[in-house]
Amino acid sequence: MNLSELLGSDRIRAAEWTISEQRLVIEEVLGLVMVDQILREQESLSQEQIEKLLTIAARSRRGEPVAYILGVVYFDGLRLSVTSDVLIPRLDTEMLVAVASASIPRERAIQVHDMCTGSGAVALALKSRHPKCEMSASDICRQAIACARANAVSLKIDVQFRQADLFDGMGMFDLVTANPPYVAWGDPEVEAAVKRYEPELAVFSAANGLALIEQLLTDALNHVRSGGILCLEHGHRQAHDVYLMASDLGWQIITTYQDLAGRDRVTRMHKP
Repeated sequence: MNLSELLGSDRIRAAEWTISEQRLVIEEVLGLVMVDQILREQESLSQEQIEKLLTIAARSRRGEPVAYILGVVYFDGLRLSVTSDVLIPRLDTEMLVAVASASIPRERAIQVHDMCTGSGAVALALKSRHPKCEMSASDICRQAIACARANAVSLKIDVQFRQADLFDGMGMFDLVTANPPYVAWGDPEVEAAVKRYEPELAVFSAANGLALIEQLLTDALNHVRSGGILCLEHGHRQAHDVYLMASDLGWQIITTYQDLAGRDRVTRMHKP
C-alpha cells in the first residue's frame, strides 16, 4: 500500500485530520516534508509505517489532539515539543506574537516578559524574531516550565524561564505579553477535546473567563515601566470587557486586533 492509498482509506479518513494535521503526522512518522509527501505518495509503505499511521488515526478518532499524540506542534515557524501539561499553541496566538513583535524596537534591547507561557511558544517566538531583547517568561505550572525550558534548549534560544504565580517576585519590564486562561467554566462552545485533554489550569478562569485577565491588568501596572506596553490575548467576545477594565485602571492607547478569522483576539495597551 502506498501513501495515497492509505490516506484514502476509511480508517484514516475517519480521523478527520485537517490538512495541517495530516502533513504533520506524515512528516513525523515518515520523515517527509510537504513537497516529498506529494512527490512520493505512490511509493510503497512498510507494514510498520502503515501500523504507526493507523494507530495515530485511531487515537485521533477518539478525540485525542494530534499535537499530544505526536508530542510536537509548529508555532510561528518553530518546532515545539508539547505535553499534556501545556496548552497546545494555536494559530490565533501567532497574532499575539505579531502585535508584540511590532512593539519591540530593533535598534535597542528592551526587557520583555511572557506571562502564562505554557510551552514557551510566545516567548521563544519573540526571542527568535528579536535576538537583542532580554526575554524572560513564567508560568504557575512546574511541568509547563520544564516543557518550555526543554524547547529553549532544543531550539538554542536564550529565554529565562521561572515558575511563578503571575508577577510574584517579578521586577519591571518594558513589554509584557500574556495568553492567560480566559474561557468561562461551562462555556458550551468549548470543544470536547479541549475539556477532555488540555489542562484546565491553562484554559478556564472564573468570572466568565475574565478573572485572571483582570488580575493581570491590575498587577501589570506595578511591573510595566512608564511608557511600556501590555499585550494580552483574550476570547473573541471579551474585547469590550477588556477595554473597559483596562481603561478604568488607567491604561491608555488601548487597541484591539483581530485574528486571521476576523475575530477580536489581542488587545495592546500602554502604561502612562
